[in-house]
Amino acid sequence: MQTRGGKKYYIIFIDDCTRYCYTYLLMNKYEAFKMFKHYKNEVENQPNKKMKVIRSDRGGEYKALFGEFCSQNDVIHQTTTPYSP
Repeated sequence: MQTRGGKKYYIIFIDDCTRYCYTYLLMNKYEAFKMFKHYKNEVENQPNKKMKVIRSDRGGEYKALFGEFCSQNDVIHQTTTPYSP
């Protein structure tokens, strides 16, 4: 099923401290990296805020450029244990 705009997927970022949720609609799974960069910019645009750690599942959308981007921007990328949601 898809939205009227043709979006089939979504990605949710949850701030562990405040439990505030950011939800973005995606056309395909490969937009996840682009939305992560958008989310990071949105969070760090607030005064005295810097992203330090991100935790994700072991999905393929987080493998290619994601780890390199995190290491360049001093963000620790943690993954869940294998075969867990």
